[in-house]
Amino acid sequence: MTVDKDLEPVITEGLGTAQSERLEMESRLSSQIQQSVESITQTVHEEVYLKGDVDRMLSSVSTTLQQDKESVQILFNQLSAQLSADGAATDAQFQEISKYIRFIDGNVEIGNSASPIQLKVMNDRISFQQAGTEVAFFSNKQLYVTDGNFIQSLRIGRFAFVPRANGSLDFKKVG
Repeated sequence: MTVDKDLEPVITEGLGTAQSERLEMESRLSSQIQQSVESITQTVHEEVYLKGDVDRMLSSVSTTLQQDKESVQILFNQLSAQLSADGAATDAQFQEISKYIRFIDGNVEIGNSASPIQLKVMNDRISFQQAGTEVAFFSNKQLYVTDGNFIQSLRIGRFAFVPRANGSLDFKKVG
């Protein structure tokens, strides 16, 4: 079963500066629900075009919720074009960013397609991953880190490693 409904056929907006007299935009909103035996997918989408030129998309923003018997995924996608002063856009100037929140097997995954960093919240730990490798995690009231870099100081209980003005490092009782 597919339900496709335009929420708002066309909204005309100006750019708001000196360009507003030359360039006008059209915004098209839509929503869709797709249902099969295995899954349900809901999508809300907005596309912005130069008015009167349906082939020149300026931006596209969508949110998709996908659900099946094993997982739930929320996807955030944004595609935008960089315009020159005269309103010209080329395919090479498009930028796409996809962000996601996934609920899989009782775990939560949060990430961004433009970054190798991912956060995973599991039943027994909170994991920080970089390029698919776990680099740090919290578990049982402890923080485990593969490599660390402390910018100012490191405190352990009532003691701390504190840098001195001359570049040396002190280990002292702090409270």
